[in-house]
Parts: sequence; C-alpha cells; structure tokens
Amino acid sequence: MRSASFVVLLLLSASLAGCSGDDDSIPDTDPKDEEILNLNERLNESAVMIESLEERLAELQEQADQVPSLQATIAGLNTEVTLLNDNISGLEEGLQGLEEQYTEVLSEIQTRNEELSQAQEELVDLQAEIEALEADSDSSSERIEELESQAESLNSTILSLHNQIASYVALVSTLEAERDYYSDRVEELEDQVENLESEIDELENAQLECDESTYEDDGFCRSRGVVWVSIPFEAGFIANITQSFHGYYSHNGAMLYAVDFPVNENTSIAAALPGVVIQVVEHNTGGCPSATCFNQSNFVIIDHGDSTFGMYAHLTYNGALVDVGDVVHQGQPIALSGNTGWSTGPHLHFEVKDIYGQSMPVRFHELASLTDGVAYWGASVVSNNTQSGQWVNHTTSSCEDDLFLSFGILLYSDIPCSVAQLDTTYTLEGWTYGPSGMVGVAQYDISEGEWIYWCYYSNSNGWFHINLSFSSATHEDSTYFMVFSADSDCVSYQAWDASIGLWLE
Repeated sequence: MRSASFVVLLLLSASLAGCSGDDDSIPDTDPKDEEILNLNERLNESAVMIESLEERLAELQEQADQVPSLQATIAGLNTEVTLLNDNISGLEEGLQGLEEQYTEVLSEIQTRNEELSQAQEELVDLQAEIEALEADSDSSSERIEELESQAESLNSTILSLHNQIASYVALVSTLEAERDYYSDRVEELEDQVENLESEIDELENAQLECDESTYEDDGFCRSRGVVWVSIPFEAGFIANITQSFHGYYSHNGAMLYAVDFPVNENTSIAAALPGVVIQVVEHNTGGCPSATCFNQSNFVIIDHGDSTFGMYAHLTYNGALVDVGDVVHQGQPIALSGNTGWSTGPHLHFEVKDIYGQSMPVRFHELASLTDGVAYWGASVVSNNTQSGQWVNHTTSSCEDDLFLSFGILLYSDIPCSVAQLDTTYTLEGWTYGPSGMVGVAQYDISEGEWIYWCYYSNSNGWFHINLSFSSATHEDSTYFMVFSADSDCVSYQAWDASIGLWLE
C-alpha cells in the first residue's frame, strides 16, 4: 500500500508540473498534423486495449475450458467420498458387532470364573472331609472312596473351566485386536474423507474469482461490506421480523442495520456466527418502551475475530448461557430472550457492529434466494442455524492494517483490537504518512475521564516501531485508544468522532 501511495504522489506532482508556468509561446505546428497525431495516439491506445482484451479473453476461455474438467474431477471426488462413507458405515457396523461379541465373551469369562471359584471351594471342603475320615480309624473306607471320586470329578471340572477361561481370554485378545484394527481403519477413512472434502472445496472455490472487495462464502462471492449470518435461533425455529433496517422507531443511527425478532421470554437464542464472548450483561430486571431504559438491557456480545461483533440484546434476567472468554460455535445456544431495556415487548434485538460500534449491513442465509438475504418487516423465516465447527478454536480481533489509514497510519503488525492483556507489551509497527513524521498514540483513562498522549518519531521513510502496553496502574478492565499521524506538537491532524474500545484482562 505504501508503494501505491508513492505512485499517486508522483502522478499528482506530474499533473501539477504540467499546469504550472507562464509560457505564452505559440506552438509552431499545423492543426491538421496535431489532429493526425492525436488520431494515431488514440489508434495506438485502442490497439493496446484490444491486445489487453484479447489476453483477458484468452484467460477467460482457458478458465472456461477448465470448468468441465474441474466439474468432472469434483464429481469423481464426490463419488469417492460416498464410497468411503459407505465403507465407514460398514466398518462401524462391524465394530458394533465386535463390541457386542466382546461384551458377551467378557460375561462368559465372568460366569466361568464364578463357577471355578465355587468348584474350588467345594474341592477344599471335600479334601477336609477326607482328611477327617482318614483320621478316624472306625470310619468307612467306602465313604472315603466316594469322596475321593467326587474330588477327582471336581478336579476335572476345574481343569475344564481353566481351559474354557483360557480359550475365552484368547478370544478376547483376538476381538480386541480386531476392534483396534476397525477403529484405526475408520479413523484412516474419516481422514481421507476430510481431505477429499477439503480438496472438493478448493476445486469449487477455484471456479470463483472474488476480487478484493468480496470474499468467498459457501460458493459465492460476498461483499466485504456485508456480513452473512444465520437466523439467531436454533434450527427449525420459525422466526418473525417486526423491525428491520432503517426502522423509524429505533433502528437508525448507530443501530441502522439491526433486526428485531418478537419471541416469548426464555426462548433459546443461538449464535449467528462463531467467535469469542467478550461482554455479558445479565443483571438487569427492568425495561420500558422508551429510550430512557436503553441502559437497562441485558445482552451478550461475541467477537467474530474479523473486527465484527454480534450483539444479542433484551435478554431475560440471568439469561446468559455463556461467560466472557467462552469460545462459541455456529448455532450454539448462548442466551434466553427477554424484555429488558428499551423494549415494547419480549423480543430479540440482533445486529452486527464494526470496530467503531457502528451497525453493519447483514444478510441472512435463509433469505438468500428470496431477497438476497435482506431481512424485511413481516418476514417469517425457518432457521437453518445448525450447530457446526464445535472443534474450531476462535480468537479475538486484531486491528486491520488500514484501520487508522484515514489518520495517516498504515499498520504492519498485529495489535489487539478487542481484548488486550494488562501490562503486556505489543509491537506496534507501520508507516506514517504525516508530513512531520510523528506518530501519536492515545489511551483513555476512564477513571480520570481524560486522554493520555504519547508521541514517537518515525525514520526517514515514515517507518515506526513502538512498544505498546496498557498499564494496570492507569487502567482497570477497559479503555479506548487511537493511533494517528501527529504534528510537531503531538496533536492529531484531525480529531476523531469514535475510538477503539478495548476490554483489558
């Protein structure tokens, strides 16, 4: 971006140079010659443009030629995935059968061990009785022979039980080996399926050409200024809309793109996008149909990790199902609806805010085919917000490189833009475009109600390297901060109407 700005400056200088001067001389050229010269220049420009268009046409044709091949490859991979899933199902059925057999064998072993213990106890009793009879010379020898016969039979039974148990133990070892094999094979096939699905996604995405102003989302190029979400209720829930964008009653200004869903109190609310919970308020109990109750609302805010933040408001008292710092996945229940704050009745107020707290345009996947995702008054929509991404680890937002560009600062390093650690040093690097080469950093001391400023020098190219930290001696749990190009007195060339809020841990 720095090199691009440098080119612009050169162009401006060239245009200014072309406009300056007081040369009153009359050109010594024939107007017809000038016209021919102009026509030749236009002809050359047209030839260059035609050549560029032909190259672009060739590229498009090449991509078009690749589409059938890609589609055939995707179809083949989908077939392979289906076969692998069938194999996995078969293996899982076999594994279930092995588990049942394994359980039966363990039960048999337990039964045989119990029989063995009983036989051994009987044998001990018989041997004791034989010894007692042998000690009594008057005892009948026939009784002794009978007992010895029983003892021999018990010894035979014990031997047989030992053999059966050994056989069952060997069978258990075999079943365990088979179970391990099936489990490993299922795991291998699931990995293959995951790899193939990733390959399919890559191939499908390869057919898209999203430019810098858009991003790929589920096979479509979406505008970067619009956030696509799911209806913020669990899958299958029928959600109605009573106030959408530009609502006269309250959806204007900073809440311009909010959407209201009327629902009964204690209705389960699901995350429209995954992220990290950065704020929870659930202690309020009151509300009223007036802006005077604005600060009485309970709400949950989720950082999506891309400098956008989902807000779920008017929750019931103690209605949060998540805590600050929790990682939530798509479709996860996060709160219960209520009627707190500025509210005319029980409903969910949902919106996505940018890094400055301004409402952002949202689109709902469930309305994509009807209104290109735009919510409208009176809509009744079935939520398709299924739970997904349970094992994905999300992080809080870092500041975008161009966040402070309107203040003459281009960032190069990652610094926190949502949640930061107290007394931790962060590297703040980038370029300043201000004429003085000074870089200003401002932090707001909430307890004193005032801004604190620091100024730093950049090098001859405008590059700066600063150690940024938020001191626990000044801040408690939150602050605001800004980075800006400053004049020689450490004053920003322009004041700001909003700053970056940080939660501090």
